Amino acid sequence: MRLNRRTLIAALPLAAACSGATRAGVLYVTPDGDGGGGDWNDAANISDLDGLVSRAGPGGEILIAAERGPYEIEEPIWVGDGGRAGAPVRIRGVHSETGASLAAQIIGDRSDDDVGTDAFRLERNADHLHFSHFAFTRIGNGCFHAAAPLRNLTIEDCTFEDIYRFVENTASDENAAEIRGFAIRRCSGRGVERGFLRIRYASNHGVIEDCSAVGVPAEGDEVLPAGCALDDRAHDIIYRRCVMENFQQWRAGDYWNGDGFSDEPDNRAIVYEDCIARGSTDGGFDCKSRDVVLRRCVAEDNKRNFRIWSGHALMQDCVSRSPNFRGAAEEETSPCHIWIGDEHARILIERLTIDEPSAETALFEIDYEGARIDVQGLNVQAPRENWGDDAEQVRSQVRVTR
Repeated sequence: MRLNRRTLIAALPLAAACSGATRAGVLYVTPDGDGGGGDWNDAANISDLDGLVSRAGPGGEILIAAERGPYEIEEPIWVGDGGRAGAPVRIRGVHSETGASLAAQIIGDRSDDDVGTDAFRLERNADHLHFSHFAFTRIGNGCFHAAAPLRNLTIEDCTFEDIYRFVENTASDENAAEIRGFAIRRCSGRGVERGFLRIRYASNHGVIEDCSAVGVPAEGDEVLPAGCALDDRAHDIIYRRCVMENFQQWRAGDYWNGDGFSDEPDNRAIVYEDCIARGSTDGGFDCKSRDVVLRRCVAEDNKRNFRIWSGHALMQDCVSRSPNFRGAAEEETSPCHIWIGDEHARILIERLTIDEPSAETALFEIDYEGARIDVQGLNVQAPRENWGDDAEQVRSQVRVTR
């Protein structure tokens, strides 16, 4: 836990309440709380969260009053303790009179010229935590920022607006900050500058379900937006029913970035199911990971709807609609439905639908002559099939079984 004048002062009544006491099961927080947290009349402050987690103990709960006003922060809320396997500590917004789940509002200090503070900063030993029912506004690099190695993190039922990033995974004083076992469910919002999430290091065994985010365009080449970004050696991660929209980079010279979903070459065992990428200035799905799998995914209104860099990939029942080349006046590139970028690629595509009302955009663009694509079932809804400027070469590389 990081100590400053405010937390030291707030900790005095908390320490008194803890003296000689056993670990409590349920503790209480209000916006103006300055007590020990034993009940709503003696509620603690949200800046005391680290100590409250320690007191609540495995299987305990910390209830955050949602209807009594917002929680305004100018620095992260540090947490460096947790529960245990099978007995997480739950931290959730509630109505203090009824106990019903209700989103507690966390307001940061983000401004037009400042990224702003992150909200919950999770440090070493903040394992087995379950957060739910928060509404974030004006938050910087992470409504949830995993800054050290963690185990079993769950985030559910949150909203956000005007943020830099919802989930960040970057070490502070550690060499790495992998998350082993995580779930992010039913979180959505808009006004996102950089991305919904970035998962890094050797983070593994994660699921992201029923989440959505809408980006705001970034001007110039300083910020590279990506709705969901995997990096380093993250592996065994599945996305289900997630929607990433409008992650765009404008006026960035001869290449405008901005992806809906992205993964990198050292990632592996990445699966996308029933996901949608819409309105990106680069790839809807920009997949470089080994043996990536996309099932029933839809990409539309992106410069290149599906970008597959991997040597091996599987696409099943996917749909590509109406690529949109927003940077045509500046960029030295071209739009397409399916782009293949590995010299020795062997890609299997089962039951692909391409919807191209104008027939002006190429179905496939393949950077290397050695790549081979096996399409088992192709439905092209277009006035004609456009195989691009190198149609003969492309057709020789794409084997289509209708």
